[in-house]
Amino acid sequence: MKKKTTLDMCAFHGTASVGERGQIVIPKKARAKLGIQKGDDFLVIEKESMILLVPTDVAETMLHTLTTTLKKIQN
Repeated sequence: MKKKTTLDMCAFHGTASVGERGQIVIPKKARAKLGIQKGDDFLVIEKESMILLVPTDVAETMLHTLTTTLKKIQN
């Protein structure tokens, strides 16, 4: 079985540019595929010259899972 690379795990949805007020429009295809709606909140994370947008509800779930797992390990 071929090991997946980082590029295999990505989907290209077009390009975006930074507007005058620093806003970036996420391409419609990506918003539709990911269910992104007006007013959704994201954590903005910088990693190796990239900007990652993580939905806050996903981040909360990850933190809860990590906290629960750590508590189990500590007990």
